[in-house]
Amino acid sequence: MFTKSEFYDLVIKAYHSLYDFAYLKNHPLNKFLIEDKALQMKERGWQVHNLLLEIVEELRPGDAAPPLSKEWRWYRLVTLRYVEVLQPQVVADQLSISRRQYYREHAIVMEKVADLVWERCHFEATPDYGEAMKSELMRISQSDSYAELYEVIRRALLTLEKLFHERRITPELMLSVEIPVTSVGHNLLRQVLLGLLGIFAENTSDNILSFSSHIADHAAHLAIQARTPCLVDPEAIESQLRIFREMLLVARADVTLLLGAEAKLTGFELVLPIDYDATVVVVDDNEDALALYRRFLTPHRYQVISTTNANEVLSLVLKTYPDVIILDLMMPNQDGWDLLQLFSNHPETAAIPIVICSVLKQQQLALSMGAKAFLEKPFNEETLLATLNEVVVAE
Repeated sequence: MFTKSEFYDLVIKAYHSLYDFAYLKNHPLNKFLIEDKALQMKERGWQVHNLLLEIVEELRPGDAAPPLSKEWRWYRLVTLRYVEVLQPQVVADQLSISRRQYYREHAIVMEKVADLVWERCHFEATPDYGEAMKSELMRISQSDSYAELYEVIRRALLTLEKLFHERRITPELMLSVEIPVTSVGHNLLRQVLLGLLGIFAENTSDNILSFSSHIADHAAHLAIQARTPCLVDPEAIESQLRIFREMLLVARADVTLLLGAEAKLTGFELVLPIDYDATVVVVDDNEDALALYRRFLTPHRYQVISTTNANEVLSLVLKTYPDVIILDLMMPNQDGWDLLQLFSNHPETAAIPIVICSVLKQQQLALSMGAKAFLEKPFNEETLLATLNEVVVAE
């Protein structure tokens, strides 16, 4: 069963993807909202979409409500934001309210929407892991809301380094350089990953574990596979996976058992959702600054792709084609002015808005050379978000 905050987050994510039927057909609320289990997956996506629209209409006030009442404002807010898919600032402008008031009222009305969705759900009994385990799962799932996949894997392998050495298990990382931040919390993903690697350690030795990844269907697919398949009891492994699936459910993630010939264990595949509104490429030679960008932006549904190497940034931008680029001015080898000209003159990057961020007070020069905005260092979270939101909405 979900906690209130977990359920609220799932409802928000569903409305953010209201017209993404491929996403909705696999959404965790799907199995609770639709009673007919025989429906094909495509039809399930359409049904969830229609149910979410019906719930919005339930907010429509009756004739007795004054046109300027808060009930009408809430109904219009949800309709403009999710049915008409307008950005928050545009919705705030149409409602003649401030951006801050928009977020306050958005939180209020979406709690009401979540209550209406809850009333439509048909919950079944979940496995009883005991109150202590349920409490622990709740704590872990609520502690954070995103994870950098490479970093979680790296730290998990460090934790198991001694055990893997004793078992002569060698990890081999073949991860895609384009793997983004996932919307599964770091702590939750770490616990699941340690559990899966522990299963390998219990069942194999003198082996190589490969970690590979790719992006498909709004998700990062992480495969952990043994070079030599392991002889196991598949039912016992599936039983162990139950708890991990329960942990991942609230983040609409999943894990699959991979079996080879003779039902031998070859590995696991984790499907981890990628949940962001915009992609930002940040170029700065200061690692602390890059960490600050990630800390400020990731919780606000920005995918942050960063590099300290100005020489590789063009190829990085051409691969990812971000919504916005942030450039520091003072960097060795190739400074931000050079990069600003490079991107502005390149036919495949000229349309990407660029924000110059620097301690140098060169706003007018930056704008005259083609930058869309200028952000002065040091900046805070509010200033950074306001600058990026304006640039992204404007585009």
